[in-house]
Order: sequence, then C-alpha cells, then structure tokens
Amino acid sequence: MQPLAIDDATLLEAWDRASPLARPWRELTLLAGAGEAVEILAHLPVGERDRRLLALRRAVLGDRLECETSCPACGARLELVLAASTLAGEPIDAAVESTVEHAGCRVRFRLPTSADLAASSAGPHAAQALLACCVLDATRGDERLAADALPPALLDAVAARMAELDAHAYVRLALECAACSHRWEADLDVAGFVLAEIDAHATSLLAEVHGLASAYGWREADILALGPRRRRRYLELAWA
Repeated sequence: MQPLAIDDATLLEAWDRASPLARPWRELTLLAGAGEAVEILAHLPVGERDRRLLALRRAVLGDRLECETSCPACGARLELVLAASTLAGEPIDAAVESTVEHAGCRVRFRLPTSADLAASSAGPHAAQALLACCVLDATRGDERLAADALPPALLDAVAARMAELDAHAYVRLALECAACSHRWEADLDVAGFVLAEIDAHATSLLAEVHGLASAYGWREADILALGPRRRRRYLELAWA
C-alpha cells in the first residue's frame, strides 16, 4: 500500500469540513481531502474505502497503529500494535458481483458501499435493509423475489459470501489476555479508529498553530508550511 500525499493544511481543511457530518459522510469527506470526489468514494466497497483510509492514516501518522482494549473476562487492559499496511491488503474492485444459491433460491448481488450504509443505517432492521440494497436479482425458479422479502437464511448466506469477497470490511482481531489467558475475537472499526486518530492529530495541529501565532504573529498557512519538526522547535524556543 503506497502512502498518499497530503499536507497538514489540506488535512485540516478536510477535517474541518468532515467534523460536523454524520458517518459515513464524515470519513468520506475526510478521505476526499486526498483528491477524489465524495460521490465516487461513496460507491466504493466498504473494504476499499477503509483500505484508502488506512493509506491516509499511514501518510499522516505512519504505519504503526497503537490500540488498547479490555479483557472481557478479567477487565485487564490489553495494548496492541498493528501495521496499517498489513490490515489494508489489496485493492478491491468496485464492480465485483457474485451469486449465492440456497434452498432453491438464487441471489445475484454486489458489495455494500458507504452510500448503502447511509441509506440503511437507521431502524431495527438495518442489516436486512443493507443487504437488500445490494441485491441485483433474486429468483426461486422462474419466480422473481423482492429484495426486501428474502428469507433470513438466504440473507445469512449472502452476508457470509460478502464477508469472503470484502474481508477488509469485516476486520476481526484474535486476542489473548496476558493476565488470565482468556481468548476472544473483537471487531475493529477501521473507519472509526482512523477518524479518532485524525481528530486527535488535527487538535494537536491547531494547538501548534495557536502557540506559534500567539508567540510570533505568523499566519496559519505559514505555520503549517513549516513542517512538524520545525514547528516543534519554534514552540520550544517560544516557551524557553
């Protein structure tokens, strides 16, 4: 996975536009700062979107991901170190389609996108609505079936096949507690994780701009153009 090229000023602009938005538009608007339109990003498979978010995160903060969670058995804190490049994997074709046959029914479908998530995120039947968004054709013999009325077992088969085709959209971590040896699996919300890290980074950038503008009267654009090492050195001199 090649890192994207994005400077601090561009990142802050994208973060500022994205911050007030609901998900998934928030992560899409942030990602659009790297140069592609939200309308295009919204129709990428979720795993491909997350792969690009990891590339953005790598460009801004590096490849090393530091996470923490708690053991569900004893409550001990577990610290994890992951690599963004390892999690991202290979690109996913937005045009991927597949077919599942189950109990005499046949369903042709595509992979879920952010636009699908936005359209089906509310209500108690969001998961079924999401799958229905992705069904291209469903039949039982010569009978055409409505996408929103498929049997649960058939939807489960479709969901399982989707997870195989777009593994990046369903990242699960195998964990073991060092304190009690309990083993479990946990989902990793890649987009949510990247959003939280970029939020923290943007807040830090704003603090640097504030500190240098207060000390020297420089403009934001000039401060951000300095680069992180020089900004930190000027802050050290200002606070000495």
